[in-house]
Amino acid sequence: MREETQTGGASAVSRRTLLRTGTGLAVAAASGGLSMFAAGSASADVGPSQRFKLGGDGGNFFLNAPLHQPYWAMQSFAFDHVNEHIYYVQSKVGSTNGDLWMTRTDMAGNILGAMAIHGFDHGSNMAIEPDTFGSPYVWVAGDWRKLHPEDPDDKPNSHNICRFKYIDGGDLSYADSAVRKFPIYLSDFHDCPRPAIDPYHNRVLLRYMGTNTPWRLALFDLPTVLNRGFIDDTPLPRLAERELPSNSDIGLGPNDDFQGVTVYGQYAYLLYGGHPANTTDPAVPSYLVTLDMNNTGTSVKEIFQTHAGDTLLPGREPQGIAVYRSPTGPRLAFGFSSKFAGDPAQFRSTIFYKTELID
Repeated sequence: MREETQTGGASAVSRRTLLRTGTGLAVAAASGGLSMFAAGSASADVGPSQRFKLGGDGGNFFLNAPLHQPYWAMQSFAFDHVNEHIYYVQSKVGSTNGDLWMTRTDMAGNILGAMAIHGFDHGSNMAIEPDTFGSPYVWVAGDWRKLHPEDPDDKPNSHNICRFKYIDGGDLSYADSAVRKFPIYLSDFHDCPRPAIDPYHNRVLLRYMGTNTPWRLALFDLPTVLNRGFIDDTPLPRLAERELPSNSDIGLGPNDDFQGVTVYGQYAYLLYGGHPANTTDPAVPSYLVTLDMNNTGTSVKEIFQTHAGDTLLPGREPQGIAVYRSPTGPRLAFGFSSKFAGDPAQFRSTIFYKTELID
């Protein structure tokens, strides 16, 4: 399901609100959080790491597995490597209220539990923070509302990051006290934050709409975020940050929608693509993209068109990307939602992965 593209940056609505002056800077200033961290620069403090070879070896966890709510489409997923579970968020087609279903499965896609969350987000990215003492913490965007309700053309979106404990059978609202809210106090932040977690290096990656360049990425130590939140004050600045290239910079078209982001070491990985008009139509292209967090501007490390599942998944649409800390080493996992015609249509989930690392 479409969230936004990066053709020169944001959607038409986001591009309009981006021109409104002072939103991100005013929030940062009010917090005492304006720093000398220039929005157009990049910090290069991330140590060197291997990266996934996007065209390298891999496999799949499962194909066309149903999730808890069969009429809602998977939007993203993440792994609890401590307990060997996968968590997903699903949204209702056409919904504008920020309500999501979460599904918990084993590594083969068998449903183990579910949770309802209300007023959070579209679900286009999520993260899991495992807890050795029980169920994990879930990270998603939150505060689903219109930023400018006086504008009839403004559309709702999320404006901060949330963290809460997953509970089988739970029913959680954004306003509940069990939800920890993280406002974004970054001097170049405008709106639309999305989280990802690196399970090997204990870091949080934030994708967001910037004040100077349309989309940006910033990398933080997870303990720092838990202690201080998302800030760019010294002496605890972002580990790294950079511009997120537009679709045209990457070499993609306007219909190649952003479908997820994750991080491993010094590299961020993104998933792009759309879906065919009809479930019987051939699959449309999907792409994996690698960005070096130590680089600047519109540079791209690698782009790879993936044909994973393109003849097996009706209505194939890329949905979510995450790093799995497996017993045999890191895996770059990327998902697809498949759609089966009916009244109403039903959706299934598929997750593929890459295992080959290169220097």
